Amino acid sequence: MSSWLRRYGTGLGMLVCLIVLAGCASVPDHSSVQVLRQTGDTGAAVPDGPIEDADPLGLVREFVYASGRPDDRHASARRYLAASAADWDDGASLTVLTERFDTVFAPDSAEHGGDRAVVRLRGTRLGTVSPSGAFETATGPIEVDIGVVRQEDHWRIDRPPPGVMVRLSDFRTNYRSLRAWFTDPQRGTLMSDTHYIPSTRPIQLASRAIEVLLSGPSAGLAGAAVTMFPATARLRSAVAESPDGVSVVDLTGVSGLSGADRRLLAAQVVLTLAEVSVARVRVLSDGEPLLPDEPEITRDDVAGLVSAPDRLPAFPLVVDGGRVRQLAEGGRETPVRGQAGNGSFDVVEAAASARGDGIAVVSREETGTHRLLTGPMDGELTATPVSGAEVTSLSWNGAGDEIWAVADGRLRRVLVPATGPPVEAPLDTRRLDGLGEIDDLAHSREGGRLAVVAGGAAMVGPVIPGADGEAAIGPLRELRPNELTDVVAVDWRSSEQLAVASDSERPVALVTSDGLTLDQVPGTNLTSPLRAVAAAPGRPIYVTDRTGLWSYSGGDLDAWQQTVGASTAARPFYPG
Repeated sequence: MSSWLRRYGTGLGMLVCLIVLAGCASVPDHSSVQVLRQTGDTGAAVPDGPIEDADPLGLVREFVYASGRPDDRHASARRYLAASAADWDDGASLTVLTERFDTVFAPDSAEHGGDRAVVRLRGTRLGTVSPSGAFETATGPIEVDIGVVRQEDHWRIDRPPPGVMVRLSDFRTNYRSLRAWFTDPQRGTLMSDTHYIPSTRPIQLASRAIEVLLSGPSAGLAGAAVTMFPATARLRSAVAESPDGVSVVDLTGVSGLSGADRRLLAAQVVLTLAEVSVARVRVLSDGEPLLPDEPEITRDDVAGLVSAPDRLPAFPLVVDGGRVRQLAEGGRETPVRGQAGNGSFDVVEAAASARGDGIAVVSREETGTHRLLTGPMDGELTATPVSGAEVTSLSWNGAGDEIWAVADGRLRRVLVPATGPPVEAPLDTRRLDGLGEIDDLAHSREGGRLAVVAGGAAMVGPVIPGADGEAAIGPLRELRPNELTDVVAVDWRSSEQLAVASDSERPVALVTSDGLTLDQVPGTNLTSPLRAVAAAPGRPIYVTDRTGLWSYSGGDLDAWQQTVGASTAARPFYPG
């Protein structure tokens, strides 16, 4: 290197050092530079704190964004608080907002002086999340006033509202759904209940999942399901992994359970932990195996306790031309064997049980009267006590031993025993009073829940068993009332998701049974009005519109495909 280059390089280096030192000397105690850090196991870069030159309105917006991250008691959101707000109760509540909200100065903000202000947050609430992690629908506008104060030329929040408000997108990013499993008190089987827990390390997820079980089922399943954990039950220590790779759940307060209840409790634990990728579990009671004969349990060991459909054909059945037919590849229709499909009756509607081979049909008699009949799919049908000028909306319960129907506007419940004639059973329907005409209903194939379409709205509630064979419909929650309007039909696509058909510009939507998540299905090729919808786990969705029967397989590039040969009166249905 030449001496000139050496001198030039040395001078340039000194100049750079001087510039850097000058820059360092000018950095204030509170920099406006937004430092990024890595959080938890997500690897996502998030702001370390507020932008120091943010005005009060921007500060509150950033506070809401940061509130979506629950780790370390909402440490990210706490950076926006003044020292006087250190006792902020972030655990008081969790409110989920839609994406769009705004911040304005409250009308009396100017009265607080130049160093104080009151910012009003305005948005739309989707609902709240309970302490156990269950989402509870409560749609409506929300306005909250938040006090801010200027400290050393920077704005901070000194009067935050109790609890946190989180946008739906942030909630879905930082929380994960958990299917917790609870017990059907009548059948001794298990059904799932969706909760939401913060995304964190797998072993922490396991402890959090057990805490959900200890809290019991959500309000949406209350009465229909119970937990086998006694009120005295608790974890002796956090869920840990043994050297041989088995997760250890050590409980106390469960020693008084019967052998059958112990097995149900163990099944609740194993199935719930399987949802957070825990494969093998050792359930202990005060340090000893809860099930002495099965010290280590997997999901496969208790799979038989889950109420799942016995049969679910690749394609739905359909009522068309007065007969029940089975659809097949290419839209081919084959009448089912037995009186449901051989023309013995003029069938206008039907439903097949997901357990066993039972079918129920509505027959239109020569007088015009509708009559409900039941029997084996390939056999003879027997009349039930239900008839009327119009009988619609058939649905079997999860156990496959009851058929429900709407006869002349009134919901009826018919028991279908393995032997003997069908008989009507009492049903408390007071929760339906004042909701309007019932257009459709669908029992969850797992049991415990009922989806209802009434007055153009989609609703879900528990089915609560009572004494002496009685049953009641529990509290109903309306799903996404601002988006799901003019609803005409509903069916269960899975144990936690419904397919909803509407007479609107967005004819088909998928919504979770708690109303948290709504996804619109492309409506290309469909023509209003829609008349029916059929859905099932892993199966195409079918609808009937003004032009015929259409199917949708669910891919991003898929469009609705018309079923050749089906009439505009075709009514598709999967067992359930």
